[in-house]
Amino acid sequence: MSSIHTRLQKKLEERSQKGNLRSLRVNEAGIDFCSNDYLGLSRLEDIAEVDEQKIGGSSRLISGTSQIHLDTEKELATKYNHAGALIFNSGYAANCGLFSSLGLKDVVFLYDERAHASIKDGLRLSFAKSFSFLHNNLNDLERLLKKFTGHTTFVVVESLYSIDGDFAPLLQIGKLLEQYDAELIVDEAHTGGLFGDQGYCEEIQLPLTPFARIITFGKAYGSAGACVLSSKIVIDFLINFSRPFIYTTALSKNQVKDIQRKVLHLKLTDRQVKLKENIAYFREKAKEMTIISDKYSPIQSLLIPTNLAARQEELKIQKNGFDVKAILSPTVPEGRECIRISLHSFNTKLEIDQLIEQL
Repeated sequence: MSSIHTRLQKKLEERSQKGNLRSLRVNEAGIDFCSNDYLGLSRLEDIAEVDEQKIGGSSRLISGTSQIHLDTEKELATKYNHAGALIFNSGYAANCGLFSSLGLKDVVFLYDERAHASIKDGLRLSFAKSFSFLHNNLNDLERLLKKFTGHTTFVVVESLYSIDGDFAPLLQIGKLLEQYDAELIVDEAHTGGLFGDQGYCEEIQLPLTPFARIITFGKAYGSAGACVLSSKIVIDFLINFSRPFIYTTALSKNQVKDIQRKVLHLKLTDRQVKLKENIAYFREKAKEMTIISDKYSPIQSLLIPTNLAARQEELKIQKNGFDVKAILSPTVPEGRECIRISLHSFNTKLEIDQLIEQL
Protein backbone atom coordinates (compact mmCIF):
# COMPACT_ATOMS: atom_id res chain seq x y z
CA MET A 1 0.00 0.00 0.00
CA SER A 2 1.39 3.43 -0.91
CA SER A 3 2.12 5.96 1.82
CA ILE A 4 -0.90 8.12 0.95
CA HIS A 5 -3.22 5.12 1.15
CA THR A 6 -1.68 4.20 4.49
CA ARG A 7 -2.31 7.70 5.80
CA LEU A 8 -5.89 7.74 4.53
CA GLN A 9 -6.58 4.31 6.01
CA LYS A 10 -5.20 5.46 9.36
CA LYS A 11 -7.57 8.44 9.45
CA LEU A 12 -10.51 6.19 8.63
CA GLU A 13 -9.51 3.79 11.41
CA GLU A 14 -9.22 6.69 13.88
CA ARG A 15 -12.73 7.80 13.01
CA SER A 16 -14.02 4.25 13.31
CA GLN A 17 -12.50 3.94 16.79
CA LYS A 18 -14.28 7.14 17.84
CA GLY A 19 -17.58 5.71 16.63
CA ASN A 20 -18.24 8.34 13.97
CA LEU A 21 -17.21 6.65 10.73
CA ARG A 22 -19.64 7.68 7.99
CA SER A 23 -21.06 5.27 5.42
CA LEU A 24 -23.82 5.30 2.83
CA ARG A 25 -26.99 3.32 3.38
CA VAL A 26 -30.36 2.90 1.73
CA ASN A 27 -33.09 4.10 4.06
CA GLU A 28 -35.29 1.22 5.10
CA ALA A 29 -39.07 1.52 5.23
CA GLY A 30 -39.08 3.09 8.67
CA ILE A 31 -41.43 5.88 9.73
CA ASP A 32 -39.81 9.11 8.58
CA PHE A 33 -38.60 11.28 11.45
CA CYS A 34 -35.32 11.92 9.67
CA SER A 35 -35.70 13.77 6.36
CA ASN A 36 -35.99 17.50 5.70
CA ASP A 37 -39.17 16.88 3.68
CA TYR A 38 -41.13 18.85 6.28
CA LEU A 39 -44.30 19.33 4.19
CA GLY A 40 -44.20 16.01 2.34
CA LEU A 41 -43.87 17.68 -1.06
CA SER A 42 -41.24 15.20 -2.28
CA ARG A 43 -44.02 12.60 -2.16
CA LEU A 44 -45.97 14.37 -4.88
CA GLU A 45 -45.86 12.70 -8.27
CA ASP A 46 -43.17 14.03 -10.55
CA ILE A 47 -44.05 16.00 -13.65
CA ALA A 48 -44.99 13.35 -16.21
CA GLU A 49 -44.13 15.02 -19.48
CA VAL A 50 -40.56 15.31 -20.67
CA ASP A 51 -39.68 18.44 -22.59
CA GLU A 52 -38.45 17.38 -26.00
CA GLN A 53 -36.57 20.61 -26.69
CA LYS A 54 -32.90 19.90 -26.21
CA ILE A 55 -31.65 21.65 -23.10
CA GLY A 56 -29.09 20.67 -20.50
CA GLY A 57 -25.65 19.17 -20.65
CA SER A 58 -24.12 22.61 -20.46
CA SER A 59 -23.53 25.48 -18.09
CA ARG A 60 -25.93 28.40 -17.90
CA LEU A 61 -23.50 30.66 -19.78
CA ILE A 62 -23.11 28.24 -22.71
CA SER A 63 -26.43 26.68 -23.67
CA GLY A 64 -27.96 25.74 -20.32
CA THR A 65 -30.25 28.75 -19.94
CA SER A 66 -33.81 28.54 -21.22
CA GLN A 67 -36.64 31.04 -20.99
CA ILE A 68 -38.06 28.87 -18.20
CA HIS A 69 -34.92 29.48 -16.13
CA LEU A 70 -35.18 33.24 -16.61
CA ASP A 71 -38.93 33.39 -15.99
CA THR A 72 -38.60 31.31 -12.82
CA GLU A 73 -35.82 33.51 -11.45
CA LYS A 74 -37.92 36.60 -12.10
CA GLU A 75 -40.91 35.05 -10.30
CA LEU A 76 -38.73 33.95 -7.37
CA ALA A 77 -37.40 37.50 -6.94
CA THR A 78 -40.95 38.84 -6.92
CA LYS A 79 -42.21 36.18 -4.50
CA TYR A 80 -39.48 36.86 -1.95
CA ASN A 81 -39.40 40.68 -2.35
CA HIS A 82 -35.92 41.05 -3.82
CA ALA A 83 -34.81 42.71 -7.02
CA GLY A 84 -33.10 39.61 -8.40
CA ALA A 85 -32.71 35.84 -8.00
CA LEU A 86 -30.23 33.31 -9.34
CA ILE A 87 -30.81 29.55 -9.32
CA PHE A 88 -28.02 27.22 -8.19
CA ASN A 89 -27.98 23.42 -8.33
CA SER A 90 -28.05 23.04 -4.53
CA GLY A 91 -27.96 25.01 -1.32
CA TYR A 92 -24.33 23.99 -0.89
CA ALA A 93 -23.45 25.39 -4.31
CA ALA A 94 -25.41 28.58 -3.62
CA ASN A 95 -23.51 29.28 -0.40
CA CYS A 96 -20.13 28.41 -1.87
CA GLY A 97 -20.91 30.50 -4.93
CA LEU A 98 -22.12 33.53 -2.99
CA PHE A 99 -19.45 33.76 -0.31
CA SER A 100 -16.45 32.77 -2.42
CA SER A 101 -17.19 35.50 -4.99
CA LEU A 102 -18.49 38.20 -2.62
CA GLY A 103 -15.45 37.86 -0.37
CA LEU A 104 -13.22 40.57 -1.83
CA LYS A 105 -9.92 41.41 -0.15
CA ASP A 106 -11.26 44.36 1.88
CA VAL A 107 -14.41 42.52 3.08
CA VAL A 108 -14.97 41.05 6.56
CA PHE A 109 -17.44 38.25 7.24
CA LEU A 110 -18.73 37.62 10.77
CA TYR A 111 -20.52 34.28 10.93
CA ASP A 112 -22.27 32.25 13.59
CA GLU A 113 -20.00 29.47 14.83
CA ARG A 114 -22.71 26.88 14.06
CA ALA A 115 -23.27 28.01 10.49
CA HIS A 116 -23.56 25.25 7.91
CA ALA A 117 -20.43 23.72 6.36
CA SER A 118 -21.36 25.19 2.96
CA ILE A 119 -21.12 28.71 4.42
CA LYS A 120 -17.76 28.00 6.01
CA ASP A 121 -16.43 26.39 2.83
CA GLY A 122 -17.53 29.38 0.75
CA LEU A 123 -15.76 31.72 3.18
CA ARG A 124 -12.58 29.64 3.00
CA LEU A 125 -12.61 29.97 -0.80
CA SER A 126 -12.87 33.76 -0.65
CA PHE A 127 -10.21 36.45 -0.30
CA ALA A 128 -12.03 38.03 2.66
CA LYS A 129 -11.25 37.81 6.33
CA SER A 130 -13.81 35.82 8.31
CA PHE A 131 -14.39 35.45 12.04
CA SER A 132 -16.93 33.38 13.97
CA PHE A 133 -18.98 34.63 16.90
CA LEU A 134 -20.51 32.52 19.65
CA HIS A 135 -23.78 30.89 18.66
CA ASN A 136 -26.68 33.37 18.80
CA ASN A 137 -24.60 35.52 21.16
CA LEU A 138 -25.36 39.19 20.56
CA ASN A 139 -22.63 40.43 22.90
CA ASP A 140 -19.95 38.49 21.08
CA LEU A 141 -21.28 39.66 17.72
CA GLU A 142 -21.21 43.29 18.90
CA ARG A 143 -17.63 42.82 20.10
CA LEU A 144 -16.60 41.92 16.57
CA LEU A 145 -18.72 44.64 14.98
CA LYS A 146 -16.92 47.22 17.12
CA LYS A 147 -13.56 45.74 16.17
CA PHE A 148 -14.25 46.03 12.44
CA THR A 149 -16.08 49.36 12.38
CA GLY A 150 -15.26 51.09 9.09
CA HIS A 151 -14.84 47.86 7.13
CA THR A 152 -17.26 46.44 4.59
CA THR A 153 -18.78 43.91 6.99
CA PHE A 154 -21.29 41.13 6.45
CA VAL A 155 -22.97 39.18 9.25
CA VAL A 156 -23.94 35.66 8.17
CA VAL A 157 -26.57 33.61 9.99
CA GLU A 158 -29.08 30.85 9.38
CA SER A 159 -32.71 31.59 10.15
CA LEU A 160 -33.04 28.09 11.67
CA TYR A 161 -30.01 26.02 12.59
CA SER A 162 -30.18 22.49 11.26
CA ILE A 163 -28.73 20.57 14.22
CA ASP A 164 -29.86 22.38 17.36
CA GLY A 165 -33.16 23.42 15.81
CA ASP A 166 -33.04 26.98 17.18
CA PHE A 167 -33.71 30.27 15.42
CA ALA A 168 -31.35 33.19 14.97
CA PRO A 169 -32.41 36.31 16.94
CA LEU A 170 -32.84 38.20 13.68
CA LEU A 171 -34.75 41.17 15.08
CA GLN A 172 -32.01 41.91 17.61
CA ILE A 173 -29.27 41.25 15.07
CA GLY A 174 -30.97 43.65 12.66
CA LYS A 175 -30.88 46.46 15.24
CA LEU A 176 -27.18 45.84 15.86
CA LEU A 177 -26.33 45.94 12.18
CA GLU A 178 -28.15 49.22 11.64
CA GLN A 179 -26.15 50.66 14.53
CA TYR A 180 -22.81 49.49 13.10
CA ASP A 181 -23.64 49.93 9.39
CA ALA A 182 -23.10 46.26 8.52
CA GLU A 183 -24.96 44.03 6.04
CA LEU A 184 -26.97 40.89 6.81
CA ILE A 185 -27.01 37.61 4.88
CA VAL A 186 -29.57 34.98 5.92
CA ASP A 187 -29.59 31.34 4.87
CA GLU A 188 -33.24 30.23 4.97
CA ALA A 189 -32.52 26.61 4.05
CA HIS A 190 -34.67 25.21 6.85
CA THR A 191 -37.39 27.89 6.92
CA GLY A 192 -38.17 28.35 3.23
CA GLY A 193 -41.70 27.08 2.63
CA LEU A 194 -42.54 26.73 6.33
CA PHE A 195 -43.42 30.30 7.25
CA GLY A 196 -46.07 32.06 5.20
CA ASP A 197 -45.50 32.56 1.51
CA GLN A 198 -42.36 34.68 1.58
CA GLY A 199 -40.09 33.14 4.19
CA TYR A 200 -39.06 33.65 7.78
CA CYS A 201 -37.72 37.20 7.42
CA GLU A 202 -41.13 38.41 6.26
CA GLU A 203 -42.90 36.21 8.83
CA ILE A 204 -41.17 38.03 11.71
CA GLN A 205 -41.43 41.37 9.86
CA LEU A 206 -37.70 41.98 9.92
CA PRO A 207 -37.32 45.76 9.37
CA LEU A 208 -33.80 45.42 7.94
CA THR A 209 -33.75 44.18 4.36
CA PRO A 210 -31.06 41.48 4.12
CA PHE A 211 -28.27 42.05 1.63
CA ALA A 212 -28.94 38.51 0.42
CA ARG A 213 -31.00 35.46 1.32
CA ILE A 214 -30.53 31.84 0.30
CA ILE A 215 -33.66 29.75 -0.24
CA THR A 216 -33.21 26.00 -0.64
CA PHE A 217 -35.74 23.98 -2.63
CA GLY A 218 -34.64 20.48 -1.56
CA LYS A 219 -36.08 20.58 1.96
CA ALA A 220 -39.60 21.82 2.73
CA TYR A 221 -40.30 22.39 -0.96
CA GLY A 222 -39.46 18.78 -1.82
CA SER A 223 -37.68 19.65 -5.06
CA ALA A 224 -34.00 20.35 -5.83
CA GLY A 225 -31.73 23.34 -6.22
CA ALA A 226 -31.62 26.69 -4.45
CA CYS A 227 -31.54 30.38 -5.22
CA VAL A 228 -29.70 33.46 -4.04
CA LEU A 229 -31.92 36.51 -3.61
CA SER A 230 -30.34 39.95 -3.71
CA SER A 231 -30.05 43.14 -5.74
CA LYS A 232 -29.73 43.11 -9.52
CA ILE A 233 -26.09 44.23 -9.21
CA VAL A 234 -25.25 41.29 -6.92
CA ILE A 235 -26.99 38.81 -9.23
CA ASP A 236 -25.08 40.15 -12.24
CA PHE A 237 -21.87 39.95 -10.20
CA LEU A 238 -22.51 36.29 -9.36
CA ILE A 239 -23.20 35.47 -13.01
CA ASN A 240 -19.78 36.90 -13.84
CA PHE A 241 -17.67 35.83 -10.86
CA SER A 242 -19.31 32.90 -9.04
CA ARG A 243 -17.33 29.86 -10.12
CA PRO A 244 -19.80 27.26 -8.70
CA PHE A 245 -22.43 28.88 -10.93
CA ILE A 246 -20.31 29.50 -14.02
CA TYR A 247 -18.71 26.07 -14.25
CA THR A 248 -21.67 23.83 -13.36
CA THR A 249 -24.07 22.09 -15.73
CA ALA A 250 -27.47 23.78 -15.47
CA LEU A 251 -30.53 22.25 -13.90
CA SER A 252 -32.72 20.77 -16.64
CA LYS A 253 -35.91 22.48 -17.78
CA ASN A 254 -37.97 19.77 -16.10
CA GLN A 255 -36.16 20.35 -12.80
CA VAL A 256 -36.90 24.07 -13.06
CA LYS A 257 -40.54 23.27 -13.88
CA ASP A 258 -40.68 21.30 -10.65
CA ILE A 259 -39.39 24.36 -8.79
CA GLN A 260 -42.07 26.46 -10.46
CA ARG A 261 -44.76 23.99 -9.49
CA LYS A 262 -43.80 23.45 -5.86
CA VAL A 263 -42.30 26.80 -4.88
CA LEU A 264 -44.34 29.26 -6.92
CA HIS A 265 -47.72 27.63 -7.54
CA LEU A 266 -48.60 25.23 -4.72
CA LYS A 267 -50.68 26.50 -1.81
CA LEU A 268 -48.92 25.31 1.33
CA THR A 269 -51.06 26.77 4.12
CA ASP A 270 -52.82 23.53 5.13
CA ARG A 271 -49.53 21.61 5.26
CA GLN A 272 -47.88 24.40 7.26
CA VAL A 273 -50.73 24.37 9.79
CA LYS A 274 -50.56 20.58 10.15
CA LEU A 275 -46.81 20.71 10.70
CA LYS A 276 -47.19 23.33 13.43
CA GLU A 277 -49.81 21.14 15.12
CA ASN A 278 -47.45 18.16 15.05
CA ILE A 279 -44.60 20.21 16.48
CA ALA A 280 -46.78 21.42 19.35
CA TYR A 281 -48.04 17.87 19.99
CA PHE A 282 -44.49 16.47 20.06
CA ARG A 283 -43.30 19.18 22.46
CA GLU A 284 -46.14 18.50 24.84
CA LYS A 285 -45.42 14.77 24.84
CA ALA A 286 -41.64 15.26 25.15
CA LYS A 287 -41.68 17.94 27.86
CA GLU A 288 -39.74 15.75 30.30
CA MET A 289 -36.91 15.14 27.82
CA THR A 290 -33.69 17.09 27.25
CA ILE A 291 -34.80 18.78 24.05
CA ILE A 292 -32.42 21.59 23.05
CA SER A 293 -34.51 22.97 20.16
CA ASP A 294 -36.92 25.87 19.88
CA LYS A 295 -40.51 24.88 20.57
CA TYR A 296 -41.64 26.13 17.15
CA SER A 297 -38.96 24.32 15.14
CA PRO A 298 -39.60 21.27 12.93
CA ILE A 299 -36.17 20.09 14.07
CA GLN A 300 -36.26 18.68 17.60
CA SER A 301 -32.92 17.47 18.92
CA LEU A 302 -32.59 15.26 21.98
CA LEU A 303 -29.22 15.76 23.67
CA ILE A 304 -27.37 12.47 24.23
CA PRO A 305 -23.67 13.21 24.91
CA THR A 306 -20.96 10.93 23.48
CA ASN A 307 -20.93 9.33 20.07
CA LEU A 308 -21.37 5.86 21.53
CA ALA A 309 -24.52 6.68 23.48
CA ALA A 310 -26.11 8.62 20.61
CA ARG A 311 -25.30 5.89 18.08
CA GLN A 312 -26.72 3.18 20.36
CA GLU A 313 -29.93 5.15 20.79
CA GLU A 314 -30.19 5.65 17.03
CA LEU A 315 -29.79 1.94 16.30
CA LYS A 316 -32.34 0.98 18.97
CA ILE A 317 -34.98 3.32 17.57
CA GLN A 318 -34.28 2.35 13.95
CA LYS A 319 -34.57 -1.32 14.85
CA ASN A 320 -38.09 -0.61 16.08
CA GLY A 321 -39.19 0.95 12.80
CA PHE A 322 -38.47 4.66 13.19
CA ASP A 323 -36.05 6.47 10.91
CA VAL A 324 -34.12 8.93 13.07
CA LYS A 325 -30.54 10.11 12.87
CA ALA A 326 -27.80 10.52 15.46
CA ILE A 327 -25.65 13.61 14.98
CA LEU A 328 -22.13 12.89 16.15
CA SER A 329 -18.91 14.81 16.72
CA PRO A 330 -17.07 16.21 14.82
CA THR A 331 -20.24 17.42 13.06
CA VAL A 332 -21.16 18.84 16.48
CA PRO A 333 -18.76 19.65 19.35
CA GLU A 334 -18.03 16.83 21.77
CA GLY A 335 -20.72 16.77 24.42
CA ARG A 336 -23.38 18.10 22.01
CA GLU A 337 -24.15 14.76 20.33
CA CYS A 338 -27.87 14.25 19.86
CA ILE A 339 -30.71 12.41 18.20
CA ARG A 340 -32.08 14.76 15.55
CA ILE A 341 -35.82 14.35 15.01
CA SER A 342 -37.47 15.95 11.99
CA LEU A 343 -41.21 16.42 12.22
CA HIS A 344 -43.43 16.54 9.15
CA SER A 345 -46.95 17.51 8.21
CA PHE A 346 -47.65 13.86 7.26
CA ASN A 347 -46.62 12.31 10.60
CA THR A 348 -49.63 11.10 12.57
CA LYS A 349 -50.19 11.61 16.29
CA LEU A 350 -50.02 7.82 16.71
CA GLU A 351 -46.57 7.78 15.07
CA ILE A 352 -45.43 10.59 17.35
CA ASP A 353 -46.75 8.72 20.40
CA GLN A 354 -44.91 5.58 19.34
CA LEU A 355 -41.69 7.54 18.77
CA ILE A 356 -41.94 9.11 22.23
CA GLU A 357 -42.26 5.61 23.72
CA GLN A 358 -39.03 4.61 21.96
CA LEU A 359 -37.22 7.71 23.22
